[in-house]
Amino acid sequence: MTVTIASEHELPYLDFGLESILEKTRHEVNCTLFLAKYSDSLHEESAKLAEKFNIAYEPRGDNSLLQYNNEMRHKTFDIDQYDTLLTIQPDTVFLKKNIFDDIVDKASEYFDEKYFICVSSDHPDDSTPLAMAFHTKLGWEKYGCDDINFYPQQGAEHDIHRRCYLAWGLDPENKEKYKASLDGKVQPEWSVRIRTPYFFHVGKPWNGDPRLNSPQLMDYAVHYFCNNVLNQRFLYYYYEKWGGTLLQEKYLLPFNKEQYSYRIPFERCQNPYPEAKSPTLKGLII
Repeated sequence: MTVTIASEHELPYLDFGLESILEKTRHEVNCTLFLAKYSDSLHEESAKLAEKFNIAYEPRGDNSLLQYNNEMRHKTFDIDQYDTLLTIQPDTVFLKKNIFDDIVDKASEYFDEKYFICVSSDHPDDSTPLAMAFHTKLGWEKYGCDDINFYPQQGAEHDIHRRCYLAWGLDPENKEKYKASLDGKVQPEWSVRIRTPYFFHVGKPWNGDPRLNSPQLMDYAVHYFCNNVLNQRFLYYYYEKWGGTLLQEKYLLPFNKEQYSYRIPFERCQNPYPEAKSPTLKGLII
C-alpha cells in the first residue's frame, strides 16, 4: 500500500485513515508513506506517523507523485510478487475499522480480470474513483507505468483512460462509449468500483453536511496558478502525444509511432517518450 502526503492539513486525516485500515486487518499490508513536498515540520510529523504505524517512510520532496506509484508497482509486482498494490489519497478514511478486510475480499475477486478496482462512497455524485484503488498485475502487464510527463499528475488520468480503453480492445470511434466514464461517475469496463457508505473522502461536495465543507479564505494567486498552469498545462503534451485534445484524439498509438504500445515499461518510465517537445513542469513545482 502506498500513500503520498503533501500538506500538513492532511496529517490528521491520514492518521485516522491508516488506523481505520491497519488496526484490525488480518492481511499482510506493507505500507510506504511518501512525502511529496518538504518542510521541516511536515517531515517531522510524517516521520512520527510512520513510526506510529510501523510503515516505511520516503521523504522525497520532489512532488513526483506519479513516479512514486510507478516505483511501488514495480516493487509490488516485479520484485515482491504481491497480489495487488493499494494506492490511497491521504484524505480518505473508512468510518468503521472492521470493513477493510471485506473490501479486500470483494476486490480480490477481480484481481485476475480487471486493471484496477476502485473504492468509493455510495453517493451517486462521487466522481473520484481513483482516490482509493487496488492495482492489479493484469493492469501492470497491459498499461504499465503512469506517464510522468503529466507532472505532477494533472492529465495523467485522461492518458490512463485512453491507454486502458485501447488496450481493452474497445472501439476508438465510439465516442459516446469513450466519454461515458470520463466524469468519474460511470465505471469503465477494465475496472470495478466497490461502493460503501463507510468510505469518506474529506472535503468533497457530495458529503452533504455543510459543516464538513465550510467556506475557506482563498489565495487567489494559488487559485489562478492551479487553474491556468496546473490544470491546463497538460493539454499541450496530451495533444502532442495523442494528436488531439480530449475526445478529438487522432492517434491510436502514442505519438503515432508503432514502436510504442499502450504500456510504459518501468525501464522507460523516467523518460517514456524522448521525442516529446512540449515543455514539462517536472522539477518546477516543489
